[in-house]
Amino acid sequence: MEQMDLPQNRGSKTDTGSQDSLELSLDLGDLLLLDQVTESFDDLIAREQYRYGPLFKLKECRVTLRPGGTLNLTNTHQGVLDASYLRRQEMLLRVAGFTDMTVVGGSPFMVQAVRRPAVVEEQEYGMVVRELITAREILSSHEFAREYYFYKDYNYDYEVARQFDLHSDVYAVYDKTDEMVALARAAVRSPGYYCPFMYAITEDGSHFRLPERCHVIGEIMAIYKEGKSGVVAYKRLMEFLTQYACHIARADTILTTYAVNDPYTGNYYKSKFMMDEAGVALTYRDFGGKWILLWTDKILELSKLHRDLFKK
Repeated sequence: MEQMDLPQNRGSKTDTGSQDSLELSLDLGDLLLLDQVTESFDDLIAREQYRYGPLFKLKECRVTLRPGGTLNLTNTHQGVLDASYLRRQEMLLRVAGFTDMTVVGGSPFMVQAVRRPAVVEEQEYGMVVRELITAREILSSHEFAREYYFYKDYNYDYEVARQFDLHSDVYAVYDKTDEMVALARAAVRSPGYYCPFMYAITEDGSHFRLPERCHVIGEIMAIYKEGKSGVVAYKRLMEFLTQYACHIARADTILTTYAVNDPYTGNYYKSKFMMDEAGVALTYRDFGGKWILLWTDKILELSKLHRDLFKK
């Protein structure tokens, strides 16, 4: 894919780290990347996925390092470190907020990675898209989503939602008064961490199995406040996500859902984002309703459209 110059940090509230470099020794494990899960949302809650594991340590490093700072990671894993393993390791580091990965040693196995700056992108009408990375900011995103889904009469369970914090990229649009008016959370499938839709149950009681062609995938949830400013912010955010998926997440597949009783949303995603139905209706634990899974692999095409998405 073509490269994009990432926005420079311009007054981001998220880039508070100050360290130029960090040393970390960590066993990343086998870095399994499954196409189907067998556990449930309740299993995730029981093992508190948001508090443990390699991404927990890597994201601690992200908020400690300054933007552009260097992580020197010694992976003490004793298994096979072949080309496939290196690709999965790079995927994990990218989800953790790092870029420019370079293997610098073989025994012990070492890799250098650069901390990606938090994205801040100015929009029209005094709006700004801002990436959220600190614990306080992530909590504010849950509060925004919980209020939205309460209004829509769904059950937004924080104990479920936060299990995906470690492998979710979170972006919000703020208006000129610095109020959050739109939000997107993209849970990226990465080694050991899986998207919410993979834990949802299909109508026959099974978990959805990803097609083999899907490798780097993300499940996007995007919402906005009622009113004109919310609608405008939502469109700006969705345009931004076409760039995010292509150049930051390096995704080959993006998925989302719409409620069975809300065909307008489904038609919107199909017409504007070239999405197709995956052929399943999902139940997300006790969230409420049934949800039609949509997907697209036209990432580059959407990225090239960018600001032309909403002209028709």
